[in-house]
Amino acid sequence: MTKDEEQIDGLPASIFDLPDVTENSNGWGPTGMLDRFRNLPYQQFNKADKVGKVADWIGLDRYQDRYRRDRYGAQYTSGAVGSQYDYVHDADDSSFQLVDTSRPQRSMMQRGNKMRQQQFYRKLMQKERDRRIQAGYGQNQKMSRSIAKERQKAFKQWQRRGGGARGRGGYGRWDQRSQQKSRMPSVNVRPEWNILEEMDFPRLLKLSLPNVDSGEDINGHRYGTLYYYDKGFDRVTVKSERRLQRCGGTFYAISTTDDPVIEKLAMENAGNVFATDIVLATLMACTRSVYSWDVVAVRIGDKLFFDKRDTGGFSNPVDSLTVSETATEPPHAEDGPNINSPKSLATEALYINQNFRRMVLRRDGESYKFDHPRIPFDEEDDPNADSCVAYKYRRWNLGSGVDGKPVNLVCRTEHDGVVLGPNGETQTLTIKAFNEWDSRCSGGVDWRSKLDTQKGAVLATELQNNSCKLAKWTLQALLAGSDQIKFGYVSRLNVRNPAEHSILGTQQYKPTEFATNITLNLDNAWGILRCVIDACMKQPPGKYLIMKDPNKAVMRLYTLPEGTFDSSEEEPLSSDEDVDDDETEA
Repeated sequence: MTKDEEQIDGLPASIFDLPDVTENSNGWGPTGMLDRFRNLPYQQFNKADKVGKVADWIGLDRYQDRYRRDRYGAQYTSGAVGSQYDYVHDADDSSFQLVDTSRPQRSMMQRGNKMRQQQFYRKLMQKERDRRIQAGYGQNQKMSRSIAKERQKAFKQWQRRGGGARGRGGYGRWDQRSQQKSRMPSVNVRPEWNILEEMDFPRLLKLSLPNVDSGEDINGHRYGTLYYYDKGFDRVTVKSERRLQRCGGTFYAISTTDDPVIEKLAMENAGNVFATDIVLATLMACTRSVYSWDVVAVRIGDKLFFDKRDTGGFSNPVDSLTVSETATEPPHAEDGPNINSPKSLATEALYINQNFRRMVLRRDGESYKFDHPRIPFDEEDDPNADSCVAYKYRRWNLGSGVDGKPVNLVCRTEHDGVVLGPNGETQTLTIKAFNEWDSRCSGGVDWRSKLDTQKGAVLATELQNNSCKLAKWTLQALLAGSDQIKFGYVSRLNVRNPAEHSILGTQQYKPTEFATNITLNLDNAWGILRCVIDACMKQPPGKYLIMKDPNKAVMRLYTLPEGTFDSSEEEPLSSDEDVDDDETEA
């Protein structure tokens, strides 16, 4: 221990010397120490500056137009007089360098090697794909082309049958399929109705019942008076069009069980299956239908009756004349009144057909009378009981049924007129009319510009848009044994006025030839009908409903409780495609 150290409780301790402090008796602060700072430069400052800023990094030379506000809201610039303490950014970027991000240039040899390598890989991948295709299918290129042709042929046949509209949903584009509004069923299915059988259209298209005869007339059961066709309508063209007139008369829509002649034939055991031509045509052409419809099947003992619901007049979907049902873009049902809705177009088509088939006949001249000039539905006190339609009751043998007994079909058929043949013989006619409502909306061709020069193209468009209706008309003519089927082309005078029409032309075919032109297979049609008959004959006596699904290519057989559809107050139809019209006098 040195002499400057002391002992505190035996421990050494350092000596602490206090500095000298000069007392300032005249003010505050040190004295005698400011002389060395006397000649240093002094920079003024603003008393309003915030305390705590060490340096001003924004620099007046770069942001001299920027104003700052202090906490009192006063605008000012820096109050400095000198710039000794200001930071000045050096703009010299001579030492700054950018990184080169450009792609290196390749020589022509390097490019060629790269392209050859890509071509080599591409050839290897193509060779591998060809090998997989041949290994998977086991067929050569010639066989593949043959299969492609067969597929294209089958696709065109499917389109001619009306499948184009269903396959594309209508509906035009694949992305619109999900936006397509679901169609409503022709009748609401109740929970107590049980499904007995489902018949999908792909299976029905494979059925065939060949060697069915053309049918025979039942002696003594031909009713009505027919008028001769006015051949002046064959000379009607677009340039010489004729206005469609409103023709008076009574139109009937008598169901099967309400027909007194069918009741009499059933009592005489003339057959064991009874129906009308429109009901049979609906069942036989079911694979072309898109809209929903329904047929009532009544089994009484060993007899079967195909009937339609009593909805009043022509409002039943079986009697409905649909328009553009199988078109690519069918008319859509909209809320509120619309002249181009399915329901309005069907009513318009019914009006056109009823008046056209009367207008083209010479009703003031000679007539052709059947066995009974008066039809059994005419009321004796009705002065306008002139339906211009004759009815024939015909019979077919469809072979042995499920119980081994023969299936004898009895059907009520219709004729609309007669015409003199080339040898002076009298030929029966079935008269129908196409109607043009708006070619821009229906996806067809303008009749006034194409009908005289390209009538085949107009008919082909009608076949595409109305495949189901055309098939039903042809089947009605074949069931009735008509010698000719006469078509009329009726168009609106104005696309916005569905009440005024003009006849632009006519066309005539033999029913058998026309069935071939529209690819209507009669053996398949009879096979479908026989399948439906067998499905109903397997069930016990009772009432059943056959309904086409509104959104699927399938029809179902339902069992109905006793008393269904017997009351006069039927539930309202929910289908927009049905015709809301009664037995009218046009």
